[in-house]
Amino acid sequence: MDIRQLRYFIAVAEELNFSKAARRLNLSQPPLSLQIKALEHEVGAPLFLRQRRGVELTQAGQILLGHARGALAELDRAMGTAQRAARGEAGLLRIGYTGSAPIHASFSNILRRFSQTYPEIRLELLHASTSEQAEMLTERRLDLGFLRPSPVFPLPKNLTIRRLWPDPLELFAPKDHLLLRKRGAIAVRTLASQPFIFFANASRRGLNGHVVHLCGEAGFAPKVVQEAEDGGAILGLVAAGFGIAVLPNCYGQIAVRDVVQRPLTSTEAKSHLCLAYNPDRTSDQLMRFVEVGSGAAMAA
Repeated sequence: MDIRQLRYFIAVAEELNFSKAARRLNLSQPPLSLQIKALEHEVGAPLFLRQRRGVELTQAGQILLGHARGALAELDRAMGTAQRAARGEAGLLRIGYTGSAPIHASFSNILRRFSQTYPEIRLELLHASTSEQAEMLTERRLDLGFLRPSPVFPLPKNLTIRRLWPDPLELFAPKDHLLLRKRGAIAVRTLASQPFIFFANASRRGLNGHVVHLCGEAGFAPKVVQEAEDGGAILGLVAAGFGIAVLPNCYGQIAVRDVVQRPLTSTEAKSHLCLAYNPDRTSDQLMRFVEVGSGAAMAA
């Protein structure tokens, strides 16, 4: 049994006439009849009752018709999906992101725009640190990564990096903190005696490491008194007066009462959210995502 025979069978079953079915298929009738007989031989039962005025489906033919239509419809869908995948319009992308990336509105805008434009490309998202993503991209376990390179952890040279938007490190302090009495940006050296709140269990190659580097350039090591699992918890501890935090600007989007953010004067506080991928593992799907991401970042 082959696809051609099923198509011939469906045509005869729908026309209930060999001559009409042959014209529909742009065939002469004898080859069509031979193919139907071959199909009946393979099934082991007649599929049609032949009559002078036409034909009728047997019970076996009725059962086969439903399955044949379903099989051809599924085949057509599979062929269409394969063709769209070949054009970069279907498939799967595995995307990593740092904890701060979803806070920025552009992150959700990129994902939403891409999913609306290419609904048949499935996005598999994974929360991972910048260093973890760099390793996974190099090992081809991720296709793309939203990550935050820092002076402490330069990304591997084999990765292609696209800057999406600036997101500098800033001071987050209780609203009544002495450091906030003066207006404007804060010098990092003035934080030397302050208690810091860091991310718990975070690699020193990530944000914590960047903050340590920032303080080191100002001549001191930060005194860490508390740790928390996520940025929201850190801001809650800041509001409670446990210490200060140095976090990316985007954390200001988390509304925590009694916490004020200020820029830092140091050039070492520069930071960007970037889109990274391994150029040795590009695909049409990946480059479409890069195009959408770059366009959304420019519009932000």
